[in-house]
Amino acid sequence: MNDQQTATPPTGDSASRALDPTKTHEVADFEFDVALTCCKVDPTGRYVFAGAEDENVYRWDIATGTRTTFTGHESWVRSIEFSSDGRWLYTGGWDGQLGYWTTDADQPKPMHMLQAHRGFARWVTRSPCGRMLATCGNDLFVRIWDEATGEMMTEMREHTRHPYAVCFHPTDGTLVSEDMTGKVIIRDVRINPRPETIQTAMTGYDKVFAADMGGARDMQFNTDGSLLACAGITNVVNAFAGQQDPIVAVIDWKTRKVTHHLQAKDKKTGVMWGVRFHPDGFVVGAVGQQSGKGELLFWRLGEQPAESDKQAKTEDKDKPAEIKSFHSLGLAKSVRGIDFTPDNRRIAAAHSDGHLRIYEMSEKQAAAG
Repeated sequence: MNDQQTATPPTGDSASRALDPTKTHEVADFEFDVALTCCKVDPTGRYVFAGAEDENVYRWDIATGTRTTFTGHESWVRSIEFSSDGRWLYTGGWDGQLGYWTTDADQPKPMHMLQAHRGFARWVTRSPCGRMLATCGNDLFVRIWDEATGEMMTEMREHTRHPYAVCFHPTDGTLVSEDMTGKVIIRDVRINPRPETIQTAMTGYDKVFAADMGGARDMQFNTDGSLLACAGITNVVNAFAGQQDPIVAVIDWKTRKVTHHLQAKDKKTGVMWGVRFHPDGFVVGAVGQQSGKGELLFWRLGEQPAESDKQAKTEDKDKPAEIKSFHSLGLAKSVRGIDFTPDNRRIAAAHSDGHLRIYEMSEKQAAAG
């Protein structure tokens, strides 16, 4: 397959029918020759964007497979965001810059390249109100920007280790970030009170390189904001060699407690690079394994843990439930980021071999009789 392969859009009312994630299968493969670093589907569902290790951002038209190059960063782009109407693209790069682009430009050039951080700008996200962008970086700052003007509104330096990801709550005005020690910091950007903190199990000190390597590689709230998922690593032995365990930590927003640890059914070392809540009630995670292969994992939070986990939870009621994936889809290469299409039927995945692949979840079959 090549980068002109297309993914056919759903027809009729199929997008609203319940899906069977165990029937997930590849429907398109947009080939490319540079390793990808992240991906995100625009709000209209027309395009999927991905960062690449050649420092560019690429746009694929999902219907035609046409690829367009966005050049302007001076290092890898690790995070992509959009305005609510999909007209604007925002990018956070390891050059410390926050980029502003028009999404559908034929010959795209950045409208603004703001020096957001000293060192990596690891993440960019947009507020639900549509007036603010938030970034975090290796200078330990979390910064808030006026979406319309690009002017910095405020900055916070509460982390003592590099914040890796940042996310707005969908309704209550709070901003969440997690650093490489697994510390989650919650603050209300409207009134700026003393921040709350939560410690996840996503910790890990790499003794070989004398560095903290835990924390979130992706974060997402579910639709109503009752749950926050943090995807990353734990039990670090040698992070640069991929010797650590991929994990998703799920936080109950009301209690501020970590309630679930989502793990692979068959334990493999690597990094959980992406996580998404699906409206049908399951969670999807993306793994880059130490072996170089990839995996899509699927969990249901209501499932009962294994007997050994039940016993451990009985002994320690505050211990998060360890839920194993009910389904996994093995992939030829590591996944470095995922996103749903707006119909929630398809998963776009950025791979380490440069391929941008689209996977589809089939509809559930109606019961006979």
